[in-house]
Formats: sequence, structure tokens, C-alpha cells
Amino acid sequence: MSLAGYIRAAGVGALLALAAGAESRAQRYSFRQYGSQDGLGNLSTTCLLQDQTGYIWVGTDNGLFRYDGNRFRAFSHADGLPNSEILGMAESPRGVLWVATQGGIVRSEGHQFKVVDGTKKEAFQAVAFDGSGNVYLEHNAGIIRGLADGAGWYRFSDVANGLMSALYVSGDDVWFARDGDIWHLRGQKADKIGSPAGLPNDQWTAIAKDSQGNLWVRSATHLYERPSTQARFVDRSEGITHATRPRLFADTHGRLYVSSDSGVVIFRGGAKTFIDPEHGLPSDTVAPILMDRGDSLWMGMFGGGLVRRLGHGEWMSWQKADGLLHNSVWSVHHDRAGRLWVGTSGGLSIFGANGKLEHSWSSHNGLAGDWVRAITEGPAGDFFVGTFPGGISRFSKDGMLLKTYRSAAGQKIDQVIAMAVDQQHRLWVAGLAAGCLRSRKPLNGSSDLEFERIDIPGLPPQTVFRDVLADEDGRVWITTSQGVARFDGSSWRIFTTADGLRSNDLSAIAEGHGSLWLGYRDALGIARLELHGDRIAVSRFTQQDGLSSDLIYALALDPAGRLWASTDNGIDVFDQNQWRHYGREDGLIWDDGNDLALSVDHDGSIWFGTSGGLSRLSPSLVKKTASAPPVVLTAIEGTSREFQAGDRLVLPHAQDSLLIRFSGLDYSSETRMRFRYRLLGYKTSWSETSEKSVHFEGLPGGHYVFEVIACGPSGEWSPVAARFAFSISPPWWQSWWFLTACMFTVLFLARVVWQFRVRGLMKQKELLKKQVADQTAELIESHRQLEELAYCDVLTSLPNRRMFTEQFRSRAATAYRYDKPFALLLVDLDHFKGINDTFGHDAGDAVLFEVAARLRVAVRESDCVARLGGDEFAILLTSAYDPVSVERICHRIIEGLSAGVAFKDEHLSTGCSIGVAVFPHHSDTQEGLYKSADLALYAAKRTRRNSFCWYCPEIAEPEIADQASPEFAPAAEN
Repeated sequence: MSLAGYIRAAGVGALLALAAGAESRAQRYSFRQYGSQDGLGNLSTTCLLQDQTGYIWVGTDNGLFRYDGNRFRAFSHADGLPNSEILGMAESPRGVLWVATQGGIVRSEGHQFKVVDGTKKEAFQAVAFDGSGNVYLEHNAGIIRGLADGAGWYRFSDVANGLMSALYVSGDDVWFARDGDIWHLRGQKADKIGSPAGLPNDQWTAIAKDSQGNLWVRSATHLYERPSTQARFVDRSEGITHATRPRLFADTHGRLYVSSDSGVVIFRGGAKTFIDPEHGLPSDTVAPILMDRGDSLWMGMFGGGLVRRLGHGEWMSWQKADGLLHNSVWSVHHDRAGRLWVGTSGGLSIFGANGKLEHSWSSHNGLAGDWVRAITEGPAGDFFVGTFPGGISRFSKDGMLLKTYRSAAGQKIDQVIAMAVDQQHRLWVAGLAAGCLRSRKPLNGSSDLEFERIDIPGLPPQTVFRDVLADEDGRVWITTSQGVARFDGSSWRIFTTADGLRSNDLSAIAEGHGSLWLGYRDALGIARLELHGDRIAVSRFTQQDGLSSDLIYALALDPAGRLWASTDNGIDVFDQNQWRHYGREDGLIWDDGNDLALSVDHDGSIWFGTSGGLSRLSPSLVKKTASAPPVVLTAIEGTSREFQAGDRLVLPHAQDSLLIRFSGLDYSSETRMRFRYRLLGYKTSWSETSEKSVHFEGLPGGHYVFEVIACGPSGEWSPVAARFAFSISPPWWQSWWFLTACMFTVLFLARVVWQFRVRGLMKQKELLKKQVADQTAELIESHRQLEELAYCDVLTSLPNRRMFTEQFRSRAATAYRYDKPFALLLVDLDHFKGINDTFGHDAGDAVLFEVAARLRVAVRESDCVARLGGDEFAILLTSAYDPVSVERICHRIIEGLSAGVAFKDEHLSTGCSIGVAVFPHHSDTQEGLYKSADLALYAAKRTRRNSFCWYCPEIAEPEIADQASPEFAPAAEN
């Protein structure tokens, strides 16, 4: 939401850090709740599982459901389930899903479920696999173990009997609850480990072992832990409420999740975190819990469907229900005493370090105005709060109102947008009505405060002031509608479009690490100014560079040097030359930011004020962006039925319509997933879409392969595509029998026509003879053209090595006869391999073609320019030998090739090295002269490239001669 108020509080840290590690009520997470509108047909969940492919499986009181990031697919009796009440799930090491139901145990086979051989049709409460692939089944009267035979079959036997209430398997360790106690199973022997270690008798219904090796047990009313370093159980029931369906879940990060009828309690070390309705949870009773491989937290509700926490817990939020006076937040400051100052459209809220609301200020109890646009802390610990309209209110460090200032410099202080304190402890104020103001004296804690109006040279009277920044070097920066103004303590300078800015109308500003960052008032993105004395370098960032939006509301740099940008589409961070986006799907309370409502704490916490509340990012909880998500085909729907990805599908021509659904299994970015697909056999190029389905209709008969890949926030595409092959039968008029009948019909008609044509053909005998003669002449001409091609290089149209050899012989004979020496130039391109490797062979061909043209221009028409192969060219200078002319030609060639070659949007740098030898001075044979020029060429390359070198005996050392590559040797004479 665009207006103007900048927050630049050095210190907005761990908001409302609570005593004894408890969480404050005045903060909430963001969640997504899945229900019947998403295809989840029953809202009472019993178990959760993520399979090896990445699907989320949900067991409920009435059916089994699989979620693919787009919709739920239901499995019921028709799919082989013996009972619709699902009690437990587990996946075997082979990727086979086992499901425990009220009517028996089943496992997946393809897209159906089959009853497991050797088990009874009775209620099974749980199923689990150990590290050796053996399966354990819990039922009311005991535990059954199935020993794997390695081929997917199991031999079942009873390993424990009695009234069972819980089963847990971790690695090769098996624990179960029986008769109110906890037992540990080793082989065939079960040892009681609960009551001997101090665990009271109870109906223990959940067991878990966390990643630190601590063992946890849960009943409806109690929670106990046996630490890995202790031999006895410790009561952890304090703060744990009753659970209708008690569940425990341990993630890989050392956290234990405890479900209850009031939400979830998370244990990590000695701290507890609560996720409940007071923290935004949309329902109360939580049963199963799952942390998927992307670290998204899933919670199954009893009657509330399935809930996923958005993000990874790094974002916390506050709204009016949490103590704010209004949901639209415009300014934030976290002071040295731990208080949080939040300015909204309804006034000022001050929270204490314990998280409780201490003060609420508005125009009704003395605040200058209700719309708080700016908060800044003075050097004495007092606070200045600017409102729009109203003026400035001064507060003590404990949040008590001291005085309100409504006029200065002979006019009202109204419509305050931004404030800052400079190195001289003077307060600067930017306002729409008053313009730019500055306190006459440094702030010293007294209640007296006088302002003077600052008239900036070069700015017209109607200039709008939007943000003010005091940097660590003592300079003051002010963004205006006419550019950004800098005050260095003695003079002003204004940076405008003349300095490289795209517009003079600026809003937000941030400074750090030698750069000044500016946000435009219009949707033009971000400008980065790098100042080097009087010189300035401007670079730009827009949506084309990765920004989620070009409309920038606020900018701030964190202690790590990352740039944060508030937009109308969430918040972006520029880190290591890449942009990363945060939005509502990541846990943000709202996407639409407010002007200048962005602040960074000393520990890197980010505060983001929006029109829907306040959000804070905890940097310690930020998860590195995941790699490319796995992509799957979720449904293939034909005209009359649905198919599976493994089906060998052949569609009749009349039913050539096919709808293919797909999904990327990264649930933290469901709405930001992008896909590329193609249909081999129809189109080889990729098409990009954000939709999760594609419809093909009217395809011609043939064989096709559909491929799709996915891309998440990381920008990486799936390395392996999901594929589906199918065929479409041709129409009847393209069938074999129809084509065969047509062939015979054509043959019959051809015979009839032939009989009628025989006489006419005889009459044309003479004409045919003439045509044969003409064709013979054409063949002769073609042969001549082929011989010509044999002497020319196809790419450059220059004489090739064969033609060059013949030219050399002719020139040598002439030189002998008339005593006219000539020069041989060997030209080799420098760094040509790098062009091929970097830009491809098309670029290399373009360079060779242009080099040939420039060599022709550089020499005389009587000279011979040839391409011997690769990037090697040869030139015979046949005119009277003149060393000065030869060198002039060498310089001309080097200058011509140094200009580079344009290829598409690239400029390819070229150069060459030249070796010069003279016939017959340096050799009177072709091979000898070639070798002399070659040695001179390598001497030029070795000395410095892009130069030429004359042959002389001194360079013909053995080690140099040995360096001559075989590819430069003369071709064998035919």
C-alpha cells in the first residue's frame, strides 16, 4: 500500500522474547486448511505419511486420500480397501504402501490395494517396518512380525500377546505399550522398560524417539521422557493438555511434536513452543503430525481436515486481535529495553519485553494523530512518533507521552512521513505539508524542541519529501519527487535522471556497503547507486532480474548485507546476486506492504508492515531454498475413462482427446510452481505454464511421448521428466486395408493409362532422344561444377588446400623462370577454440566466413588467399617481392581481424598470428617454404599473439620445429 513513512530502527530483534522460554500470545503463524473443497472427503484424520515419491497420504475415519500438491485422490472399497476406517500406514523399503484398517491389513499393488496374505480380517491399529525390512502389525491381542524373504513376501508369527495400545519402530528397535506399561522387543524377547524406570501405569497410546536419542511416551493426559543420558523417565506433562487422539512425532532437527485437543506443543531442548488457535491454528484437536521432506509441517485435525503451516515457522505475525490498534501497520521500532513500538492507521501500540500490551495511544488520549507513519529513537532514549495528519509526539523510554508538537518554523507540523536522527543528534522530519524540517539544536532529552525549515537549493517549492536517511558517515539523504538530495554537512547535491536514474520521483532509500539503494514512486523497480567521488554508477533491478514486483514500498539492509525490498506482492531479498521472494505461501500475514514499513533488527530479524498486519522473519529459522521438485503425472483422462502412467495406451482416432494432469511435489510452493512440457512426436520444443494440466485434442495418428518437468522457487528444473507414452490409431482412410485397396486401384488405372499411352510414347521417341542429349549435357556441366567444388572451401568459397598446392606450383615455376620471388603468409586465428567452446560452432563458422572476406580485402586481386583447414589460412603474395608491402599487408590483416565479429547479440573478439617466408630465399620447395612460414607463425604466437613474424634461421631451433602440429603439414601430392 503506497504512501510514505520509513522505519529505520537499528534494533528490531526477537520480538516479545518471553521469560522462561514461553511464547507470547501476541503472535501467530499462517496456515492453509484442506477440506472437502480440495477433495478431502472426510475431515477426521487418523494418520499421515509421505511416500518415497513425495505424495502425502491421509488416513481418515472414512477413506484413504493421496495429495499431490493440487488435489486429493480418494481410495475406497472400489480400490481394494476392506474397510473405510484407516488406522495406520507405513511404506516398505521397496516403496510398497501398507495400510492398517478396521477390517484388515492391505498393501498397494499398482493402483489397487490387496489384502496381505497370511493376515486375518480383523482390526489392525498400526503397521511399521524395521531397518531390515521386516514388518510389524499391531492388533488388540498382540503384535505380529512378518520376516521378509527378499522377494516381497513375508512369513508371519506372533511376537507379543496382550492388550496393546501403541507400537513404535525405529531402525531395528521395537517398542510397544501393553497392559499400561512400555516394552522393548529384542528378537523374540520383550523386556519391560517402563515401570522399572519410574514410568507410572497408564494407557500409553504413543511412543517416539527423537533425533537426540530421547524416548518419549504419551497417554491422553501425560507425557514422559527418558533422556538418552538417564535411566529413568521424567514427567514432561506440565502445559500438556488432554488429547482425544494422542500422537507423537519426531523430526530430523531435534524437535518433538506433541498433539492435543488444544493444538501442538513442540519440544526442542528445554524450550516449548505452542501452536494453537491463539497462534492462528484454525482448529483445536490435533491428531497425527508430519514433517515432510521439504520441512513443511502437516497436522491432521479431528473434524477439521488437514492443516499445513505456511513456510517453515520463520514468519510470525500480529493483527488487531493480538493487540494492534489497526491491521494496517506503517511503522515499527524495537527499543533497547525490548519494547515493541508499532504504528498503525489506528494509533500506537507498545508491547513490553514480556509480550504483553503496555500502552495504546491514539488521538483520543493525546497522540498527535491516529495514523502513525514514523517512529524514531532519540539519543537520550526518548521517542518521537510522527503522524499523518497531526504532528510529532514525544514519549519517554517507558512509553509515556511527554509532549506533542504541532507547529514549527511558523507553520504547522502536519502529515509527517519519515524521521531520522543524524550524527549531530539533530532530528530531521520529512512531511507533505511542512516539507523538510530539522531541529535547531541537538536532541538532549529536554522537552524543548524547535524546528527550522530546510530549503534545498535546486528543488522547486512544490517538491514532495518522502524519506530521510542519516548514514554512518554523517550525511543525510532525502528522497523527493525531484530526485534524491544529499547533505554532507556543508552543501547539498541532488541526483536525478541526469545521473542515470530512470525517474526523479523516488520513495524508499537504504544505504550500506558503499551503495545507495533507491525505490521509485512508480513501478520502475530499484536503482543502485555506487558513488566514487564525483563519479556515480547506476544499476537497475526489475522483475526481469527476479523481483516479484516493480512497485517498491520500502528498502532496508540487514547486518549480513542483504537488501530487503517491500512490494505490493510480498517481500524480496537480494542475496548473493539472486532474488528470493516471500509471500503468503511462506507464512507472511499479507502480501500488500505499506510505504516505508520495513525494518531490520541487529540480529537480522526482518519486520514487515502490511495492510493486513505485522510480520517478522526470524533468520535462524530460514530454510535454504530446496532444489528442483520431483514432478509426477497425477491423472490421465481420456474421453471415456482414466488411465495410469504405466498403461500401454492406444487410443482410437475417434477418441483422440486426452487431459494430462501433473504436479511438482514441493508443498511449500504449491502456487508458485512452474512447468515445462512437450509432446514428442508432435512438437519437440518445450512450452512453459503455471497450470497443472494440459489438454490435447485432434492429434493425428501416431506414437507420442509426453514429458513434463517442474521448477520451484529455487529456479532449478527437474533433472528427470515425468513421461507417458501413448499411441493414436489412424483413421480408417489411413488404415492398411484402405491403402492397399487404393494401391491396387492405382495400379489398374496405371495399366489402362499405359496401354493408351504406348502409341503416344512411341511418337515421342525422337523427342526423348533429344531430352537424353540435353540431360547428358547437363551432367557434363554438373561434373564441371563438382570439379570446381573440389578446389574450393565450402564455407568460405576460398581455394582449398588442393587448389592452393596447384597455385603454389604454378607460382614457383614462374618465380624460377623469371627470377621473381614471392611471399607465403600463414595466418592462424588466435583463441578461436574459445569462441567455438563458448558460443558454439555456428559462431565459429560466422567468424571463419568473415575472416575470409576480410583477408580478400586486405590483399591484391592477383594474390591467392586459401583456407587450408580449421582456422588456418594461407596467402601467396605473387606480385614483385617487396618487404615493405608485405609488412603493410600483414598490418592490414591484423587490424582488419582485430575489429572482432558481430554474431547475433554478441561481439566476438578475434585476432591472428602471421608467419612470413619468401620463395626462394627461405626455401625453394613447397614443403620447405611451408615449414619456414609455419616456424615463423609459431614464433609470432610464442612472442605475442596478434602479430606477424618473418622467418629467419635463428627461430628454426629443434624445440620450436618440434612444436609444429601435424595439422599444419602440407597435404600429400596427388
